[in-house]
Amino acid sequence: MKFFTSAIFLSAVAFLGASAVDPNLVPQFGVTAGIRDPAGSASCVGINNVLIPCSCPPDRNAFINSLNANVNAGHAVNNPGVPVSFPTDGSIGSQIARMQASIISLQNLNGPGVGCPAVSTTFSAQLKALTG
Repeated sequence: MKFFTSAIFLSAVAFLGASAVDPNLVPQFGVTAGIRDPAGSASCVGINNVLIPCSCPPDRNAFINSLNANVNAGHAVNNPGVPVSFPTDGSIGSQIARMQASIISLQNLNGPGVGCPAVSTTFSAQLKALTG
């Protein structure tokens, strides 16, 4: 019984300690999913007509939920060796960390390395703008 009570307490603490990522701090994808390749391939097109999976980028709410889970875990849930942080201040370092967390979450949506490529969004360009 003592173990059971401790487990419940720790679960409650973990639940109460979880915080939600502010959606206003999550970068926009900059690409609309499902725009078919005019050349007739099975793929869709992204920025500069780069071919991307038609399911990418994902639904924004589903993406934010995945990002939130990763941030609360401190690592990519589907790729635990990859750390994730999402600082909320306006510093350049924090903006870079948020972009990196977004790219990691995007690329590991459904498993280790199983998600959407970074080129299915403008995340890489946004990161480059921050890093020079």
